Amino acid sequence: MNTFMRIDINLISIILLAFVLAIAIKRIDQQDPLNRKFLRIAALILAEVTLETITCLINRQPYPYLIPITRLLHVPLFIVGPLITFLWCYFVHFWVEGKEVDGLYRRVAFSIPLAVTSFFAVTSPWTGAIYTISALNVYVRGPLYWIPAMTAYFYLIVGAGYIIRNKKYLLEHVYIPLLLFALLPMAAGYLQIRYYGLLLMWSSTAFACVILYVFIQDRMAQFDVLTGTWTKATFERYIEYRVYKERSSIPFGLIFIDLDDFKEINDSFGHLEGDFALKSAVEQIRKVLRKTDIMARFGGDEFVLMIENADYEVIRKVLDRMENVFVHYNETAAKPYQLRYSFGYEIFDASFDSIGQFLNHVDSLMYDNKKKRKASRKELHGAQSFPFQQLKED
Repeated sequence: MNTFMRIDINLISIILLAFVLAIAIKRIDQQDPLNRKFLRIAALILAEVTLETITCLINRQPYPYLIPITRLLHVPLFIVGPLITFLWCYFVHFWVEGKEVDGLYRRVAFSIPLAVTSFFAVTSPWTGAIYTISALNVYVRGPLYWIPAMTAYFYLIVGAGYIIRNKKYLLEHVYIPLLLFALLPMAAGYLQIRYYGLLLMWSSTAFACVILYVFIQDRMAQFDVLTGTWTKATFERYIEYRVYKERSSIPFGLIFIDLDDFKEINDSFGHLEGDFALKSAVEQIRKVLRKTDIMARFGGDEFVLMIENADYEVIRKVLDRMENVFVHYNETAAKPYQLRYSFGYEIFDASFDSIGQFLNHVDSLMYDNKKKRKASRKELHGAQSFPFQQLKED
């Protein structure tokens, strides 16, 4: 009965997390790198809680054949825990930045604490550094027990610090669940270290993972499936918050982008090629945006860029860089069409009565630009405004 009282929370967390993980595997888009990271972390948490529960059940069972099993099971137990928190940091970085951590040196240096922990865990069955298993099959903490614990705390603190530092880049309702994933295990882990015999850290992580899954699903609704940009609804919620609730004094501007002759790409080369062209255009635009800038798909081939801390000179520099990357893409992509776009831009100020009026104003500027560009191309190319290159025959 005493053993059951120790593992009852673990058993509940195993059942709950296994159920959620099974649903997540079926429902979320596994092509999304962030979703794949989440599934990997959830699976490792499930493995960690299960290992912890098994070792607790067989601890103090005085059967000689269980001793090597107990020794063996504790090796992954002390490796997987820090590995979860290590991967969590990369998960947080990808959520905030939308990309992997840059630089091989940074990734290798960041892996050193995990490598050290893994070394001591693998060698502990012989050295007793982190743990020992007595002749009566009793688990005993070793003199270096604190290494895996501190490694896990190191990565949790780094992840929590990164979330706090980048709070303004996260939607308000996402910030707390992300932070909770770090803070809840830290508090539970302290109690587990302080009071020997409690099993709280990884079960609490499992519960935090379940909560996070809800927001993973919400994120799927926030981001456009094809391009990975924000949806129109998400952007409109954010700009309302930015203007009316946050009331930041930092100026911002909007750039509306509409791909020219996108329908002709779809009609001439098919919708798969059209999707590729759309994603390629988004990739080029992202090259010129800063971390603080936001990109959303407003529907079809129309996008809006929110440029923080902007004035007209900043906006024009963004547009100049964008023109350069599109020219380079068209010269090197070897496609039978070129990616072109029209744009309109404006800086938000108090002269606009509402966000809706501001959005409509910038949208109208974009369509004025589109008409001028279309008329200009017609003068150059005659009636055909979209000069395709001839497809090369195999």
